[in-house]
Amino acid sequence: MTTGQRTKVLVIGAGVGGLACALTLRRVGLDVEVYERATELRTTGSALSVMSNAVTALATLGIDLALDKRGQAVESFRIMDRRGRRIRDLPFKEACDTAGAPSFCLGRAELQEALLAELGDCPIHLGATAAGFGTTGAGVTVRFTDGRSADGDVLIGADGINSAVRRHLVGPETARDGGYLVRLGIVPFRHPLLTTGGVRHYWGSGQRFGLIDIGHGRCYWWATTSTRTAGSADGPTADRVKDTLADAFADWADEVRETIRVTPPQSILTVPSQDRAFLERWGDGRVTLLGDAAHPMLTALAQGAAMAIEDAVVLAGTLAGTTAGDDPAPALRAYEDRRRDRARAMVAESRAVSDLEQATHPARRLLRDGYFRLVPRQVLTRRLTQALTYPDPTVTGPGGVRRELSPLERLYWIADRTSPLNVLARARVHGHLPPELHRRALDALQLRHPLLRVAITDDGTGSHPAFTPCDGQQIPLRHVEVPPGDPEADTRWEREVNDRELAESVDSSTGPLLRAVVITSGGTDGDGQGRVHDLLLTASHTIADGKTCLSLLREWIDLAARAATGTPLRITPLPVRPATEDLLPRRHRGTAGVSGLKAMMVRDQADAGPGPAQRVVPSRHVPFEQRRTRMLHRSLTADRLDMLVEAATRHGTTVHGVLAAAMVTAVARDAGTPAGGHVSIGSPVDFRRDLDPAVALDEAGTYVATVPTRVRYEPDRPLWSTAREISQDLVRRRAREDHLAMLSLPRWAGLDSPQECASFMRFMDEQGPINLCLSNVGRYEFPDRVGSWQVSEAQFLTGISIMGAVVATATTCHGRLAWNFSHVEHLVPHARAQRIADESVRSVLSALPG
Repeated sequence: MTTGQRTKVLVIGAGVGGLACALTLRRVGLDVEVYERATELRTTGSALSVMSNAVTALATLGIDLALDKRGQAVESFRIMDRRGRRIRDLPFKEACDTAGAPSFCLGRAELQEALLAELGDCPIHLGATAAGFGTTGAGVTVRFTDGRSADGDVLIGADGINSAVRRHLVGPETARDGGYLVRLGIVPFRHPLLTTGGVRHYWGSGQRFGLIDIGHGRCYWWATTSTRTAGSADGPTADRVKDTLADAFADWADEVRETIRVTPPQSILTVPSQDRAFLERWGDGRVTLLGDAAHPMLTALAQGAAMAIEDAVVLAGTLAGTTAGDDPAPALRAYEDRRRDRARAMVAESRAVSDLEQATHPARRLLRDGYFRLVPRQVLTRRLTQALTYPDPTVTGPGGVRRELSPLERLYWIADRTSPLNVLARARVHGHLPPELHRRALDALQLRHPLLRVAITDDGTGSHPAFTPCDGQQIPLRHVEVPPGDPEADTRWEREVNDRELAESVDSSTGPLLRAVVITSGGTDGDGQGRVHDLLLTASHTIADGKTCLSLLREWIDLAARAATGTPLRITPLPVRPATEDLLPRRHRGTAGVSGLKAMMVRDQADAGPGPAQRVVPSRHVPFEQRRTRMLHRSLTADRLDMLVEAATRHGTTVHGVLAAAMVTAVARDAGTPAGGHVSIGSPVDFRRDLDPAVALDEAGTYVATVPTRVRYEPDRPLWSTAREISQDLVRRRAREDHLAMLSLPRWAGLDSPQECASFMRFMDEQGPINLCLSNVGRYEFPDRVGSWQVSEAQFLTGISIMGAVVATATTCHGRLAWNFSHVEHLVPHARAQRIADESVRSVLSALPG
């Protein structure tokens, strides 16, 4: 491409999104070519809504599609039961007026006609099925199945829910089923109850029906039937579809039955209800997605066309002014950032509303109908207005986290709801540290990190948990004052950890997903300089790993020190990050990632030989919901740590390898493992640097994946040999990216519901490859002094929930190695856990010189 020429954009797809994209891009001065796989533009089909927000969005570019002449503005919106009895009149027209534009219902053909009329001479190439694309520094080339190709500066995938461009970006995916089929049609129809501009929705049990006036004496109707009760409604003949539909709605309101009766069988379309898990990353380089290709949603809110139009307008705004010599990637990423939160919220709300309206269970239907009868009108108006208002696209500041949990996050959340799964960090601060500084610093910390301002909500079934802002909810802070002279003052933090912080989940339903404790002792002098403060941060594992907690703890102390000087705490919030899985290299995302996981599992099975490795054998059965973690604190002094590092280097291994080998030895001896047996131990691997873009150490999130090592155990085998075997295995696994492959485990296991998760957790608990782990963050840079305070003993520890039996954590900081052993109470009794911890330490010390 030549510098100074107009940017050329290739748009794949000539549906509503593709045509709107082409129109808006041409309006801001870009060259556009549209490629459509169909051999002709469809002029028949169903109808749709162009909501107020889309009308307003187009108006920002001076585009008026004259929808009032092509369709019908919505004047009323009534919800009824299947007999036609009123449930509620929605204040829809009032919300449209507040939003500043009407909402229109019209035939798809009429909207297409309006877009084409505005497009004028824009090239539209039919019969062009995209087969793939390639990008260079200078542009992008699209290849088509008939041998054609096209070159441009930017590629926009606007090719719908089954987007070829999306598939090329993220790999094959499975659409999410909404649980029902949709029948729809347009028919000339007048009825006294269907007034001008009227929208009428009828609700039953697993069935719904809609009647909408689209103007010019025509009615658009749609019907949903649960796939569990639809029978042969998706049979091969149009007559059979109509007959089955008539049977399904035989006892519904007269106008419903009459609409079905007068519709010709061949005019009835059948479409599945589908969306996809929300894609946090829509593009790469010169390529991005738009509309249903980026964020397909169920039809409950009738916002699919409007969201595509909003996308098109924002995309045009970010690309306006670019030329062929410019790198368009920053503008495309800005477009995605500006659209992501709103699109995510619409997708989630569409599914939630769909699930509620399609309810079959009597209690669920009662809740549905009761809510709409009783909810205050102002609440309905506010929610409708919010959806119908086009947001200002120039507001690009960091927003709240609003998205469904990723498969990995959902697994952690369900595990935590079963038994607490927390991650903790602790440090000791010496000096005068007034309580008010803790609160100010925590508030500033919360403001900086989006994941510290969320709760986790779900639809009541646990199937669709999502992060939602918990505005106004401060991080809980608990103060513990240790009485003067208490002989256990130095270890009081261990009691708080065991009795409270590991035993009680962070309340994810109200948020935030972090809490804090300050344990203060000593120092009776007036200036408080002799005071000792143990600071604990406890986070849900859904948003934090060990390094995250240590980073947040360090930042908390730093902020308190700044507040102590009287310096204003000016905080710049960090941007909202997508889910971890959406930041993975493409080869580890979606179906491609699952394939990599399967290959790793086959390889591990081949290496395992004839029998499974030894795991920690429970002393007794403990139901999941009764499991609680206890912790034993052990440490190595600075002298012994130096000796360990020197000896590990001399023997060609790592400190992690030595500590893991010692734990394997302790567990094997405890279990009486025979000579020549094997023991399996897991090692969490940090992958922040492997992400695209990489994640900084000071950002909240869970960025570790556990890989198993099967190690040979012999009673007289030197510890160094076992350590080398573990270290070498971890090097191989990291090189093969096994740690990234492990992130696809929840997706591979299909953990879409609490029931499926429960089955998976039982399997992993009873037959999984590991229930013994060592999580070692290595040397962690934590300052010895912050402001006027001395800081020491920084370390992290973790709960277990149902994820194992014994999990140790190691932190090298402030000249010491903290080695904390967590165990599931009763499953591994206290005395047995002490033996394993003490034997692990003994094994290390006995291997050191002298």
